[in-house]
Amino acid sequence: MDQQMPLVSIIVPVYNVENYLKECIDSILMQTYKNIEVILINDGSSDSSGKLCDEYKEKDIRIKVVHKTNGGLSDARNLGLDICKGEYISFVDSDDYVSPIFVEIYMQAMQEGNCDIVAMKGGTDFWDGDVFKPVLANRRDECRMEYLEPRVVLEKMLYQQIATGAPFKFCKKKLFDKIRFPYGYLYEDVATTYKLFLEASNSAIIYGDLYAYRKRRDSIIRQKFNEKKLIALSIFDQLVQDENLNELGLNKAACSRVYAMLYSVFLQMPHGSEKEKRRIWKKLKTVQKTVMLDTSKYIRKKNKYASWISLLGMHCSYQIGRKFGQKGAMN
Repeated sequence: MDQQMPLVSIIVPVYNVENYLKECIDSILMQTYKNIEVILINDGSSDSSGKLCDEYKEKDIRIKVVHKTNGGLSDARNLGLDICKGEYISFVDSDDYVSPIFVEIYMQAMQEGNCDIVAMKGGTDFWDGDVFKPVLANRRDECRMEYLEPRVVLEKMLYQQIATGAPFKFCKKKLFDKIRFPYGYLYEDVATTYKLFLEASNSAIIYGDLYAYRKRRDSIIRQKFNEKKLIALSIFDQLVQDENLNELGLNKAACSRVYAMLYSVFLQMPHGSEKEKRRIWKKLKTVQKTVMLDTSKYIRKKNKYASWISLLGMHCSYQIGRKFGQKGAMN
């Protein structure tokens, strides 16, 4: 390893991904930026994922493997944060893969802009089973960097102009000194990644195909409604009531973000679950006007449409939203 290059810790939570793990790890090990440690957190996998982790550990000294009982994505990421040694932090989901210049481009943006955090606009997504997978960038000139104040990047993220997820963030480890992912949550990234920008002094956005994001129909978020998804109610309150966001003038942006999240949960609810639907509907109504009257250039049209349709009432909003394919698509 080139000790002149700062160490980058890449944290990879692993859970029952034996069909995807090799592609993920291989893509990380092929990085042009060599001074990395790859932390594989086997979160109680019941397939051969744990064995694969151990096999890779024997092949490359940059790999660390931890086996633990299943605790969920947040718990695995937090353990990685607790043990990592890098000055910089990146997360990669174990069913995805990255460009060979993934870390190099991030580090270039970090160093040229003296950044504490860099956000990617988003991943290049594809459905599991697609015949053709995304071909990712191989050259620097295939990527563009935009240096902006953290408040501006955060505003874009809350308005969903750039991705919310942790794998699309690269930051100095110090930002996590007081931040961890909430244990047992779904939508944990919505509850967490915005806080990193509140701790940052300088930031940037990268535009380029650096991360291939696999969409799986059996993923937790895309599965049918279950009670765990009601954690979205707590996250809704967290962002709407966050004093730091209010002080930065980002309350409307926060309302737009959580409205999209909670409305998506609302549309996933099965017919007959009137009690739960009314609980969510009551919460949505508290920010309906804020979203409806928001004039920001960043607000998504589908959020505005949903807020206006809500004037027709809960049942009409539910039927129209599901009919026109918004079910699960507003996250």
